[in-house]
Amino acid sequence: MPKRNPFERLRSLARRLYDSTAERVRRFTKQTDEVFTEEPIDFSAPSIPYYENLANRLGLVRVILYMTLLVFVVVTVVCNHRLITYENLYYLAKDISSATLTAQSQADRISYPISSGDADFSLYRGGVVIAGCEVVTAASGSGRQTLSENVAYADPCVRTSDKYYLTFGRGETSFNVYNSFVRVYREITEFPIYDAAVGDNGNFAVVTRSRDYTSEVMIYDGDMEKLANYHLNGYVTGISMNRKGDRLGIVSVESVDGIWETKVTLIRVARKITAETVTLSASLGSNCGFITEDRFAVVCMDRLMILDTDATVKGEVVFEGTTPILCDVGNERVALLFRVNTDISEYRLDVLDRNAKTVYSLALDESHPLQGSGKAVELALGGDNLYVRTVDTLYRLSDNGKTLTSMAISRDTLTVLATEDEALVCTPAYAARLTAEDFTTP
Repeated sequence: MPKRNPFERLRSLARRLYDSTAERVRRFTKQTDEVFTEEPIDFSAPSIPYYENLANRLGLVRVILYMTLLVFVVVTVVCNHRLITYENLYYLAKDISSATLTAQSQADRISYPISSGDADFSLYRGGVVIAGCEVVTAASGSGRQTLSENVAYADPCVRTSDKYYLTFGRGETSFNVYNSFVRVYREITEFPIYDAAVGDNGNFAVVTRSRDYTSEVMIYDGDMEKLANYHLNGYVTGISMNRKGDRLGIVSVESVDGIWETKVTLIRVARKITAETVTLSASLGSNCGFITEDRFAVVCMDRLMILDTDATVKGEVVFEGTTPILCDVGNERVALLFRVNTDISEYRLDVLDRNAKTVYSLALDESHPLQGSGKAVELALGGDNLYVRTVDTLYRLSDNGKTLTSMAISRDTLTVLATEDEALVCTPAYAARLTAEDFTTP
């Protein structure tokens, strides 16, 4: 008996399906005999059979689409009914309105309630958030205040992302999470809070301690639900979350036989928490931050180390004959100001890339213009630009250190916040927006 070719059956099925589809299309667009006549269509007639038939069929399609939309809405509401509340809908509507302020024209000066020297500042949606001892204020880039709330912080701190900002008092037992205009979450902790980090997806982490551990990191998702408590035996000296919010880096130190030991922990933030750890003996870690989504920089007193999210070392620089006194971890770069260990007063400024390779290095002796206005008190990286603040002057290094410009600033300046194109110079009462055109050659 001859073997039947299975492809013949498939071709037959495909042909029948094609013929059936063609017939349905033909019936859908079928015209009446009156339309096929050579006589012109009388548009003044009460109805034209072809268009009447087409309108009826399109009306049926519209009904089907409405029914599909209704089913989708019902299923969505049923599956997410716990998350759909009046407060959430109210917050969403208001936050969308507030977020549009980011796209408005940027004000040269952003005013806010007078803050003391203990205030903390952070960029947020093109504007700035100020956590003061008595008031938390959010101001948009256009200068409009979107939130002002009374608080009582002895040592105020603020951490921001694109979605939320989190405020707390260092050493106090509560923290608050806000969007542009209102507080959306508050928690009172059993033990004091020392630091925090926030991601753009709404994930955040808060550093405290517990009865059994020196440090405890509480990790939350974007719905303010706690994912895990991560315990450490050492003291957390730095914590950072990448912009996506799916990676958390923690630097902790502890004394082992009288010698400081640093542990760097990289955590994957998800429903199932996973972590990788690197231990540095005889090293004291302090500053840290994600320079890319998958590269974590750690600044110790004796070295700079760059790790990926699997805690694999991608670059390392050991500080020999120098002591770091200022640093900033930015996007793709790390800036370090060193004191050179010699008998004379000499400093060095290094900028390194994501692999800990030197981008440029400047020797800052007494003849260098940057040393002319006194001791540097702050570094701020904004893209490829580096801002160096002294008591009354702000310097801007661009073109990989080849171009140096400066401008006079208020002696009351508290901090400098830098982006890729501009800098905000924050004083107790206002933030002045500066661009490249505001600086001149010293």
